[in-house]
Parts: sequence; structure tokens; C-alpha cells
Amino acid sequence: MTKYQELQKDVFNWLKSKYEEENTFTYSVRQKANKGAELNYFIGTERSKYFSTTFWFIPVAYPGSSGDLINLVFDLRFKEGFEFFIQFNQTKNPSGKQNEYALELIRNIKTRIEGKFQNTHYAPEQNKIEFFAIYSPRKYNDFTEIINDLNDLLSKIIPIVNEEIDKLKNIYSDFIAHRFTSNEQMKMFEKMQERFEKYKIIEQLEEELDEEEDFINNNPIVLEKHPLNQILYGPPGTGKTYHVIEKSVKIANPNFDTNLPRDLIKAEYERLQKNGQIVFTTFHQSMSYEDFIEGIKPEIEEDAEGGKSVIYEVKKGIFKLIAEEARKIRFQSEDLSQHYTFDDAWDDLVSEANEYLEKEESLILNIQTVGMGLRLVDISEKGNLKVQPKSSKEAKIYTVSFSRAKKLQETFPDLSVIKNIDKEFRSVIGGSNSTAYWAVLNYINQKIKSETKSIQQEIPLPKQPYVLIIDEINRGNVSQIFGELITLIEEDKRLDKDEALEVILPYSKEKFGVPSNLFIIGTMNTADRSVEALDTALRRRFSFIEMMPEYEKLDEIDFVDFNLGEVLITINQRIEALLDRDHTIGHSYFINIKPNDTEALKEAFQNKIIPLLQEYFYHDYEKIALILGEGFVDCKEPNENKIDFALWKGKTLEKPDAIRVFNIKNLDSQNFEINSAIKSLLNRE
Repeated sequence: MTKYQELQKDVFNWLKSKYEEENTFTYSVRQKANKGAELNYFIGTERSKYFSTTFWFIPVAYPGSSGDLINLVFDLRFKEGFEFFIQFNQTKNPSGKQNEYALELIRNIKTRIEGKFQNTHYAPEQNKIEFFAIYSPRKYNDFTEIINDLNDLLSKIIPIVNEEIDKLKNIYSDFIAHRFTSNEQMKMFEKMQERFEKYKIIEQLEEELDEEEDFINNNPIVLEKHPLNQILYGPPGTGKTYHVIEKSVKIANPNFDTNLPRDLIKAEYERLQKNGQIVFTTFHQSMSYEDFIEGIKPEIEEDAEGGKSVIYEVKKGIFKLIAEEARKIRFQSEDLSQHYTFDDAWDDLVSEANEYLEKEESLILNIQTVGMGLRLVDISEKGNLKVQPKSSKEAKIYTVSFSRAKKLQETFPDLSVIKNIDKEFRSVIGGSNSTAYWAVLNYINQKIKSETKSIQQEIPLPKQPYVLIIDEINRGNVSQIFGELITLIEEDKRLDKDEALEVILPYSKEKFGVPSNLFIIGTMNTADRSVEALDTALRRRFSFIEMMPEYEKLDEIDFVDFNLGEVLITINQRIEALLDRDHTIGHSYFINIKPNDTEALKEAFQNKIIPLLQEYFYHDYEKIALILGEGFVDCKEPNENKIDFALWKGKTLEKPDAIRVFNIKNLDSQNFEINSAIKSLLNRE
């Protein structure tokens, strides 16, 4: 085995091991058997002394282009060893939106990597191609030498490319670009194995691919499983609505990376909302079955004379509309080419030639010289063609063999790219009459072109996931709003399931069932109503996910003598002792405060924390004082309350026991100091 083949094998095995460890680490392998590269793992040939792979599917095309937009290349052209590099290239004059997006993508990547990598080369600005590459730090003699450097470069550049692809796709919804999926990887392995078997690759490689196939078969793709019905519940401020956006995006678009910055997640959420895959609603006390499922709604009609009348029509509610969208079968048009091969064209040529010969005539094949041509004068016993210049019946007869013509056609499916037919034909089939072969190939190619027809076929697409978000689900009368749907939303009662159920709706009299690709996410605030108080029918049909304060998120928000994590823990411990854990306070009340920002901290207490405690304890200021301490609450003892009570028949009645009076301090007062108040809350001097 040559050094080129050994290096290919080493690279393939290394990439395969990374894929086995994590099936999201995908990469491309050779799919077609170009001449001389039938047994290669990757794009490239031993003669060219390079091979390459890529990690993304990004279709691009322009005159003279070859390879992918982004390539990991291994170059063996050097006497002192080999090197690797990641190259980016695209024309600066792109044709079509996809090519424009691809150019914008690599320019965005170029901006991000400038100055961050050593051994980077950028093509001159006057070049027609946008090209730049990041090279390995040195040249190597053995694969084991490159592993650390290669792993380091990939770990840095792949996340950058992934992020820039996601950013651009959020801007241009029609941009086609993604990291290869595990499904695509499996198909590439399967095609590679078929090619190896077809070209009788050595037994060692067959064994390796058998192992790879075993791995693929025994390790099916594991998609994240989401409950069909779930409710996020917890005290106020624990981020239920914040998290429901991320969860809904994860469900509606499983390929979207939710580790991206928040603004990109929100942009994807809004795109999915606009697309109808995510619908948001809020339950309230006046919400009804007619609003949610369907009902009769009045409409005013006006006739030609201006007279108005009220008509009543059945209108679809929020849930019915999204359920019907989720049930729709969508199709994608694909152009399928009719299968017409070289063999078919050769057979047609032989048949047409025989028809002429039976009439004692000859089929004329055109050549490159205008007005000249070749007569097809005979067909040999082996099925080869005999041709002769049409200018003279005494001219020499040449034989065009099926096998050699087929080999030429596979190499030159487009004759217009040939510059020197003698030289280029001889490099493929050796000595021959190039004009005779050109004439036959010209006929063959024209025949294939004319007989190949595109057939448009409608391909059904997999059903998209849809998400209905119900905020404050506990504020509505759930039994009344859901009606008979309370049964239909169960997982095993969904359409396409073994126990699927449908009902006749009372207004429209239509059959209705809930599709299995419709997800319901609810949120509920436990300060309003505990989970136990919910309708039993609802509780047993939903998965409940508790969301409690995340104190660790506040630990780094430091002030002079405290951090906000310990402040919130102290407040919540006291609330739980005086009330219950359902009324604790979430971290979101403090999460946006910057370290040592006393004004923002004071505002949070004044406008959020204190009003919430007043609601919790219904103006029982003594309990509020037990939670916040004397830094926030004033207390007047009984002997300080000099109150003149009303006289009764000239004298006062017996006075009742006087009580202490508590008042919230004026946080806007110049004498109020938030740091001191917090230290008092924490029982610190």
C-alpha cells in the first residue's frame, strides 16, 4: 500500500473513531468512482497527491469550480513530508442566491478568523476567487504526528463555521447549508461500501467497512424525546416563559442549535411563529371552549342598500386551527431524470445503422469539420462499429469498439471540454482513430441528451412538529376549555397511534382527532395555584417539570459585602417558613442587575420584591418585616403610639391593647441606603 493510500486510511479511521464517540461528528467520503480513484476513501487522486473531505452540505457551483465551499485538504506534494489545511473558496461574482449566500458565509468566517490563527494565507483582493486557508504549523512524515494539531484546528474552526451558518440561515430562510446529519453519514458509508464491493477492494478494507456497517446498524440515531404534553411550573420569576421559547424551538426545529446566543434563538422562535409551527396563547377566566376548539360567532353583513343583519357561523378556535395545520401532508417537487444510459444509446445507434444497411444506405455521423462526416458501413460480429470517411468509398475503414467508446464516454460526457482530441483520447484508450471515436461519442451524447427527460414528481415530506404554548394554563377552567379534547391529547389516543380516537365536534359536526406531531407546552405560576389544586384529568395527561430559583446564576453578581445569590436564598428561606415553597421568588428578579449597581438593586426591591410580598401577605407588614428586616421596614412600639382616642360621655373608654405598627420605608428617601438595608436583611452589622 502506498503512502497516499496509508494516509487516507489513517485519516478515515481517525474520523470514524470520532464519529463513533459522537455521532454528530460527521464528514464526507467519496461517493463516485472516478477513473483511478475507485478505491479511494476521499475526493482526490494519488496522481494529484492530495485528498480532501468536508463537514458541511453547502451546494455551490460556478464555471470552473471543483470541490466544496469549505475543505479539509491533505497535501502530499512535498519532499519533506505532507501538510494539511482548511481552505475556503468561492467566486466573487456569484450567480444565484445560494452562491451569493455562500460567498457571504465565508467572508463572515474570514472576518472572525483574521488574526486568530497562524499560517493563514489570503488570496490577493484582485483575484476573481475569494480564497483563504489555514495551514498546519509544519510538515509531517507520519499520521500520528498530526493528530494533536489536526484536532486542535478542527475544534476551533468547526464551531465558528457552525455559528456563522446558523446566523446566515436565520437571515436567509432559503439558504441551504448544514452540518451533515447522522442519516446522511450512514448513506455515505453505505454508498462507499457498495463502491468498494463493486471494484473488489482488498479483503482488509471489506472487513473494516463490515465493522463500520455493524456500528451503524447497532447504533441507531437517538433523537431527543419530548413529552407531547408538558407543563413548566414553579414560583414567579423562575424563567418559565424564558425556557418555553427554547423548548418550543428545540421541538419545532430539532436541527437548530439552542446553544447559540439568545437573540438568535428568539429570531428562530419568531420565524417558526411566522411559519405557523409555533402558536402562543394565554388562558384566562373568560377563555372558553368556543375560543379554543370551535364555536358559533356572530358576524354583521351589509347588503347593497346598506341594511345590516347578523349571521352566525361556526368559527375554528386556536387549537383546531393548529391541529389542522399539523395534519396537512406537504409535498416537494423533484425533477427525476428518465434512466437512459450509454448502453441504451449504443443499442439505438446499432438499430438505426442496421435500418440504413438493409436499404443499402449508410448512416452518416457528423465530425468536427463542417460538411465532412463518417459513413457507418458495417457492424462486426462482436457488435463493434465500422466507419469510413464519406468522401470516398475507397477510404480506410476504422473500427470503433463498444468497450473503448464506453470508457471514453465515462471520461468525457461533455465533448466541448476537450481541447486536443488526439492527445486526450489516447491518454484514456491508447492508439485509435480519434475522429472516428469522436463521431460515435457525439452521436451517443446527443442521443442521451435528447432521450433524457425530466419527470416532476411530488414527494411527500415528513410531518413537521407543531407546538402550542399555553401560558398561565392554570388561570382558565381547563375542563371547560378542553372539553372532549382532554382525552384526545393523550399520547396513545393521538391520530396514527394504535388506540387513536376521533370525536364528532358539537358545532361543525366534523370528525376531529389530535395529530401526534402536535406538542402542547403549558406554564403555570404556583403562587396562583398549586399543582395539587389542578383538575385531576389534566394532571395525569401532562408531564410536569418543576422550575425553582437557580441561585447559582446570581452568585457572581457581587456587591461590597454580599452577592445576590445569598440575598435571594435568605428571602426564600423566610418565605417558605412563613408561607410555603410555592411562593418563593425566582432568580429573574435579580438576573439583569450588574455587580455593584445599587440603583438597579433598589429598583428591584421597590418595584418588584416588596409589591410581591405585599400581595403574598395581604399587607401583613409584620411578616414582611420578618423577611426584609429593619433596613426596609420601620416599626413603632406601642408606647411610641401617642394616639388620642375619641371621648365617650366625657371620658375615654378602656383602651384595647396597643399593637406595633410596621411601615415600609421610603426607598427614595435620601437617608435610605440599599447596601445597609441588605446587610440588615442578612443579619450582618
